[in-house]
Amino acid sequence: MRTEEAIQLFLTSRRAMGLSARTLEQYTQQLRDFAKTIGILPCKPEDIEAFLAWLESKGVTPETVHSYFRTLRAFNNFMKKRHGMVSFLEGINPPRVPAKVMPTLDAVDIPLISIFIQNPRDMALFMLFIDTGIRETEAVNLQRRDIKEDYILVIGKVGQRAVPISETVKTMLLSLPVYEDGYVFHGRRGHLTRNGIYQIISKYLRKVGITKKCGPQRLRHTFGRHYLVLGGDTRSLQLILGHANIQTTERYANLVIDDVVKKHHEHTPIQLMEVR
Repeated sequence: MRTEEAIQLFLTSRRAMGLSARTLEQYTQQLRDFAKTIGILPCKPEDIEAFLAWLESKGVTPETVHSYFRTLRAFNNFMKKRHGMVSFLEGINPPRVPAKVMPTLDAVDIPLISIFIQNPRDMALFMLFIDTGIRETEAVNLQRRDIKEDYILVIGKVGQRAVPISETVKTMLLSLPVYEDGYVFHGRRGHLTRNGIYQIISKYLRKVGITKKCGPQRLRHTFGRHYLVLGGDTRSLQLILGHANIQTTERYANLVIDDVVKKHHEHTPIQLMEVR
């Protein structure tokens, strides 16, 4: 079977499952790159390893290479179950991803950034991310009817979920102008896009010297980190962030360096040494 034909079958199936537009976009782009290398299926595991190695040679980050592998795994499983195709991932281990500390904001950065924000819309947007940790696409699609008494309804990767919200941020959101299309966040040309929200957030992060990883994802990580530092637990954090599995949420425990440093200073055996 031609790879492009198989990909169309897979994408049609994923659309029928109701996957998000962003996930479908990722599948389409990554499988298009795969089809340029592998024209006919089934292929050999060595072909897959060569494709992954080619991605690395092009300077693709380990995280993105792993993302390609996950897409290929979903595609492979579909073709194996639906069309009886021999697995082309047999014996291939997932690419290694070096552990990295997710970039966040320190506690002092949050009020500092807010000093630079004068626009009520931008302030509401910034505070929404800090208060809830929602994804940028969830903020893009937030509608006024989704703002409830003490939570908001968002459509995430695993479907609709309720996300708790503070009274302060709810008041900010309800104070914004009301638009006929119902969307909460608007620009001059209609409701804000993902790129529009990214540009707004990055503009303010740059004002305090943050020049890399300065989009809404950094604010999502910031929420997760400080939620745990301030006493939250990973199970409730999983529900708030909309993670499909707890392993993803547990990565945030590695960000709680403030507590670790404090406990280290209190309990380090160096205290047993006599200072002369």
